[in-house]
Amino acid sequence: MSARKSFDGYEKNGNEKETWTVGKVLRAMSGSECPPFIERLVSDVQDWMLSALGTDEGLASEEFGFGFSDRRGGDPDALFTRLEWLEKHADVLPGPNAPSGHEDVAVLCLGPYDFDEGMRMAVDYAALFGREHCRRVWMISDSWVVGEVMRYVQHFTALASNGVEVRFLLVTPWGWTEIPVAVETGNRKNLHWNPRAREDQDSLRQRHSDDSNSK
Repeated sequence: MSARKSFDGYEKNGNEKETWTVGKVLRAMSGSECPPFIERLVSDVQDWMLSALGTDEGLASEEFGFGFSDRRGGDPDALFTRLEWLEKHADVLPGPNAPSGHEDVAVLCLGPYDFDEGMRMAVDYAALFGREHCRRVWMISDSWVVGEVMRYVQHFTALASNGVEVRFLLVTPWGWTEIPVAVETGNRKNLHWNPRAREDQDSLRQRHSDDSNSK
């Protein structure tokens, strides 16, 4: 048994439809399912990452520890341009525009030097600036620094006790997973890896190859 439903504005084009099964509906009701706009956000971040990787063919191996910062060709302005649609569904931090008061906020902490800043921004916004309306914080990151996370576990626990849920999504160009934070050990099942479709990676590499050959 399944039902079909179209999410206009969520998908990459208006022709795409998503199939909802009974299991998926139940997961959505339980709060464990990511909404379509978050899945699209992850996909856009992955596209941006792959674009950055596509410009790094001549990068020295010792520089690969700098993540997707400006040094690696990950232009933040290019990412924000991709995410203009997201402001209809969630506040974006950091972002070019002021938050408008959505219940969801997406905090982008991409690059190892932005990790602590992203954690602090999430706590400050949920606890202070958005406390009247913020209900879910989506941390979108390309790294996981356990020491930094431990510094904020009590903050996240306090937010949860006040009705604000923190969801941490670790994103790579080839897949992503959710890492539970501020929950008791064993409360969630094993981490589920969501692989990026092979054809998406191959098509982007082909576009970069075509662009390089045309120069």
